Amino acid sequence: MIKIFKNFISTLGNVIKRPLTINYPQEKIIIPEGSKGKLHVKLDLDTLEMICEDCGKCAQVCPKGCIRIIKEGQDRKEDVPKFLFDAGGCIFCGNCIEACRLGAMEMSYEFQLAEFSRNELIFEKIELVRQADYTIKEFWSK
Repeated sequence: MIKIFKNFISTLGNVIKRPLTINYPQEKIIIPEGSKGKLHVKLDLDTLEMICEDCGKCAQVCPKGCIRIIKEGQDRKEDVPKFLFDAGGCIFCGNCIEACRLGAMEMSYEFQLAEFSRNELIFEKIELVRQADYTIKEFWSK
């Protein structure tokens, strides 16, 4: 009988408390500071050029192989390597950011990366350039 009474009190408490889930997407999720999201490439603010030199260290340390640097015509130095980031396979570990000696990359708060096609989650380096710095509050106001 005491066990039934305890279960009743527990159930009554769950009815009175606020639900743990939210009504998404009408309500926005509060993202904690330091969360990791989509990769971004930084610009040099003086020259407005990308800091990334396509050295390949980020691709070497990526455990899932999400970053690929394809060098076409490796004999000629004039060829610009193609930098590809596969957000569909990324586990957001941050190893690529730690490996970059120039600090050319950072993680944003953009974590909603759902698409209808897997190919839409593959980004070239120019698509990863963040136009302006924003905070969590500014991200959710968009």
